[in-house]
Amino acid sequence: MLTSIIRFGIAVFFLTLIAACSHYEYYPPATEAGRQCTVQCAAVREMCISNENSRAQNDKASCEQRNYRNYQQCMRRAEDRDDAKACARAQPTCYANANNFRCEENYRSCYVNCGGKVMLVEDK
Repeated sequence: MLTSIIRFGIAVFFLTLIAACSHYEYYPPATEAGRQCTVQCAAVREMCISNENSRAQNDKASCEQRNYRNYQQCMRRAEDRDDAKACARAQPTCYANANNFRCEENYRSCYVNCGGKVMLVEDK
């Protein structure tokens, strides 16, 4: 399990590094139907991003609720001031990180299927 987490962390690091050093250029389709198709792709991407943002916010809220319940349970068991301080320090920080990578990847695929071109450009 720990090995999987480490591999995932390394993969995220390298994807972030690659993303920081490159970007995509979009060339629209030649036909009006193709351009309308890309508008639909953009709408689907925006919905996907919105869903990912909501998922991340829900994950953070769930984490905060868990932390609060755990804190309350810890405080009920605390026998002295040091135990109470330990309860406060034991709570992990909750983060909300939306993973929009899949949304962007699907958008690029949709854009190409509509007749457009997507080129990865590496920044120098």
